[in-house]
This record gives sequence, C-alpha cells and structure tokens, in this order.
Amino acid sequence: MDEILVSLTAGDWDGIKHRPHHFMRRAAQSGRTVLYVEPPVSLLGPLKNKASIATWKRWRQGLSKKEDNLYVLAPPPILPFGYKYRWINKLNQRLLALSLKNNIKKIGGQPSLYTFLPSAADMLALIPFRAVYYDCVDDHGAFKGLIDPKVVAELEIELLTRSNVCFATAKQLRDDRASLNPDIHLVPNGAEYEHFAKIQDVDLPVPEDVLSIKNPIAGFIGGISEWIDLDLIYQIALQLPEVSFVMIGPVDTDISIFTNLDNVHFLGPKPYSSLPVYIHAFSVCLIPFKLTKLTKSVNPIKMYEYLSAGKPVISTPLPEVLSYDGIVQIADGHAETVRILKEIVGNLEYHHSEEKVLPRQATGKENSWDARWKVIEQLLKTTRETG
Repeated sequence: MDEILVSLTAGDWDGIKHRPHHFMRRAAQSGRTVLYVEPPVSLLGPLKNKASIATWKRWRQGLSKKEDNLYVLAPPPILPFGYKYRWINKLNQRLLALSLKNNIKKIGGQPSLYTFLPSAADMLALIPFRAVYYDCVDDHGAFKGLIDPKVVAELEIELLTRSNVCFATAKQLRDDRASLNPDIHLVPNGAEYEHFAKIQDVDLPVPEDVLSIKNPIAGFIGGISEWIDLDLIYQIALQLPEVSFVMIGPVDTDISIFTNLDNVHFLGPKPYSSLPVYIHAFSVCLIPFKLTKLTKSVNPIKMYEYLSAGKPVISTPLPEVLSYDGIVQIADGHAETVRILKEIVGNLEYHHSEEKVLPRQATGKENSWDARWKVIEQLLKTTRETG
C-alpha cells in the first residue's frame, strides 16, 4: 500500500512560505503522496483575528488537491489552551484524528507522520502511523501567549522518544534534544535559490508601493511580531533620516512608535511570488531579531533568501547567523548597526559589485531547499527501508 506523508504544520498553505511548504512540495515532487494539514483555528481565534474565519470556510470545503501528489486539509475548529492544559490537547488531537482518518481513506494509502508541532504527541495513540518524523523548527515552549512551557516540554519529550527520526533547524535545538532521541539530525533552513537569485539577471520593475519611497532602502521581509527588535529599527531610523526602512510582512505587535517617523514604511504581507521584486528594491537587507531564548535557536530563512538574491545583509548577533560572519554583517546594538548601515549605503556600488554578490549567492545556493531536502529524503528512505 502506498505511503501518505501526513504533515502537521503551523502555516496555511497559501500563507508565508516556510520550511513545511518547501519540504512537503519537494516530497510530493519526489513521488510521495503528501497530506499537508494546516494549523487549526481555536474557537476563540476569530476574536483575535477575523481572517481566521477563512480557515473554517476551507474546513467546510474539505480536502483540496493543490499539486500532483499534494493534498491540503484545513482541520476542524479546536478548543483554545491546548498548549496550556494537556487534557485539552488530547481532546483537540482526537477531533483532528477523526478528520485525518476520513481524508486518509479518501486518498488511499498507509499514513506516516511528519510533524512540525509537538502537540502531535497525543495523536500517536489515535492513528497507526507506519513511521513518525519530528522536525523541530523552534523552541516551542519559549513562545509567549497562553501556553504552559511544562506542558509543551512534556509533549515534545514524548514525541521525541517515539519518533523514528528527528530533525532540528539549529544546533541548540538539536543539542538540547539529543539525549531524548540520538537519531536527531541538524538540517538548517534554506532558500529557494533560483526564485531569489534571478534578481541579478532580470530587470525587475520597482513595486508600485515602493516607487514613492526614497532610496537608499533598508528592508526586512518576514513576520513582524514580538521577536523583532522594533526599538532597534526606531533608533536607527531616527539617526538615519536619509535612509528609508521598508518592513514587509504581517504585523502582530504594536508599531505605534513609528507614527511620527516618515522614513519607516510597513507595507503588509506580500505574495511569495513577488518577494524577489521587493528585495530587488532594497539597498540592504535586515535581520533585526531580539536576542531571546526563542531567537537563540532560530535559523532565519530570510538570511538564505537575502544571500541568494546577492544583497548585503545586516543581522543582530543570532547564534545561528554568527557562523556566516563576513558574508553577513553582524551588528550588536544601535550604534554598531548605524555604523555598518552608513558604511554600506555610502558605498553601494562596491557592496553591490560582483566581488561581493557572487560569494553571497554561492552561500545561498549551498543552502538551498533542494540541498536540504536531499538530506531529509535520504534519512526518510533509510527509515522506510529499515523500519
């Protein structure tokens, strides 16, 4: 019987493209049947974000085939506080399991689980998965909100000990979990190299919402939440009024401090297909993450995307970025960021020269999603052959 790779994820298929999208698309292209399960919305979800109602509508519509071998499922609504109370997570996983069983029957095949979420630990007793794979992309217990880190840790420990093979995006994530499953492999994030590298070969138009923004532009692309150092952006924007700061992505935090700054622009989320056009308009790209327990184990996808595009990159000293010092400019604090940014925008011709662009793109290509998936695919194949 054919295998169905059931992937439990934290991102909608048509949302911001993260690791689950790139890996599951490649899994389908390699001949596997993939059931990509979007994150469920709790019954309180619409009170916080009305857009989450769209997930309920997709749930009502049922299973959707997006590409060859790739199906997408929006799960039923769940109870809130699943990461705060274990009994709620167990109930939520039971609701999700019922939906999964029905849709696995429709597709036809024997399911294996590839989960990005520790909540799946309570799914394992409900569906007879042929194999279980856990891809740890974050320190889930370090997120803020209505969670209990002890509950998250308990779920993750059970998932790790019961998984056939595990992956981690960052050294810290791998090292912290190695004692629970010795078959855990470091597979960092990456970029769709060709998608971003084309900006060096194609004359791309300036997006309409950037046309009126003066150059030079320091840009950021990604989710704008509590882990982004907005105070850093505010301080350097205040000190460098001649530089425009363009922030692209969904905003999930307070940005009212920028009300009186004319050189900071929040343009909202953009389709993945258009991201190269925006990066093309940037003079320099930013990774302005705070240093917290959460971000110390973040391997930023945007770093590889920026480098694939050949752009100069300035980052706060995230542990996962430090090994790219030299290719990426590391700035610790406001003063250092201002100094480096002034140097780059004051000498753009040099920083955008072939001498600087080619090593960046070479790094991006070495860290492509294709290269990452080859590692994953081999490990999955080995498990299937020996399991």
